[in-house]
Formats: sequence, structure tokens, C-alpha cells
Amino acid sequence: MRAFAGALFGALPLLFTQEMWSLGRSVPEGPLLLLLGVAAMLVILSLLFAGFRPGRRESLALDLPIALGAGVLVSAATLVLVGQIQPGRVPLPVAVRMVSVEAMPCAIAAALALTLLRPRKPFEGVDRRIDALPQDLQKLLATTVGAVFFAFNVAPTEEPWKLTIEAEPVHFPLLLLLSLAATYAIVFLADFADRPPHYRQGVLGNPLNETLVSYLVSLAISWLFLVAFGYLSLSMPLYFHAAGAVMLGYATALGGAAGRVLVAQ
Repeated sequence: MRAFAGALFGALPLLFTQEMWSLGRSVPEGPLLLLLGVAAMLVILSLLFAGFRPGRRESLALDLPIALGAGVLVSAATLVLVGQIQPGRVPLPVAVRMVSVEAMPCAIAAALALTLLRPRKPFEGVDRRIDALPQDLQKLLATTVGAVFFAFNVAPTEEPWKLTIEAEPVHFPLLLLLSLAATYAIVFLADFADRPPHYRQGVLGNPLNETLVSYLVSLAISWLFLVAFGYLSLSMPLYFHAAGAVMLGYATALGGAAGRVLVAQ
């Protein structure tokens, strides 16, 4: 039940977003399979970051199909009940694509709920296989998971692109600075978690390096989402590519910071 609750809490707005329905109807099979593969890897990373109960290393094999299954079932049931998928009227391939697109953020949310909301006994630790990776790689992966999850909740809507078009050029460097300041404060000043000594290892052990590099990752993810949802094309001026990435990057950078807070726990 935690997986289903997480899928609903984390991705319910997307199930009522017209742009997600349109993407599901129009996305070609090749890009869809690529997105599904990336989503599956992000679900695995979400499970690895949040941790298992000691002595339950096999829980990944159990939690992974549960998270993916919850994402598919929640997406399919919601789309049918709100009338976006009508048996006999919507072709089966289109219905499968629509469910697949919606299931990706639902599955990521379900994975986080399975681990972060799992009841633990007092003083019970967690067994995180992700800790075997170098600190720099952990932070980059955490940034990616958080940024993608936040991007799924914002990028499909028209508002970020509308804001990009209507904003004055002076707004974008200010928004860039605000994004950097906000993510630095979330990770290093808000005291969400006590950092272990090895957190300072690697190139990203310096807080400024971590903040800058993670922000660049968030910008790249923002740009990819804007291209995937059709707001950007290679024929458009470079200004719109940069401005759109910075505008959406405010949300993805905050998501990346949230992911890195998990690393510090």
C-alpha cells in the first residue's frame, strides 16, 4: 500500500495534466522505450539511495517490481476512471503509450515511498549499496534522480515555457543566482541531515564545486525535458535554449538538492 500511496501523492498532478496525455498519444516507440529504460534505472537508484533494512539485501528484487507495478496500475486506473482511456475508443497501442508515460513518475514516487516511508524499529539502520560508489558519483546520481522527478512534475505544463517567453532577459541571470543560492542553502545550511566525514571527499567535496556542478546537471536535464516535450527544437535561437533551461532549472535544481540531502543522511 505504501507504493500505491507514494505513486498517488508524488505524481497525481501529472495524471491530470493534458500535456502528459498528449505526449502519451504522440511519442514514438523508440523514444518511449528509451524513457522507460531511464525511468527504470531511476527507480533502482531511488531504492538504493533510500536504503534497505539490515539483513534484507534481497529487498531490491522485491521492491523493484512492486514500485514499477504500482506505477503502471495507478496510471492505468486513473486514466480509465477520468475518461482519457476508453476501452473500444482508444486504440490499445495508444493506451499503452499513455500508461507508460504516466507510469514513469508514478514508479519513482512509489520507490521513494517504499523506502523513505518504511517503518523502522528504534535505532535501526539502513543498508545502502549505493554507499559503495565514490562520493562524487553518488552526488551526481542523487542530483539526477531528484531533478528528473521534479522535472516530471513541472516540465509537461505550458507555464515554464510561457514564463520563458514573457520574462525579460535580465530575469534569467537573477534566476540563475537564486537557483544557486537556494540549492546551496538547502544542502549546506538548512541542517536537514548530519553529513558523515567522507561526504567531503572527491572533487565535489567542496560545497561550491558541488553546487555548481550539480546545477549544470540540472540545467542539462531541464533542456532535455524541454526538447522531449516539444518546447525546444534545434532550429530555435540559442537564447531560448539557454533561457528555457534556466527557467525550468530553478525547479530541477531544487529537486537535485533534495536528492543530495538523501546522500548526506
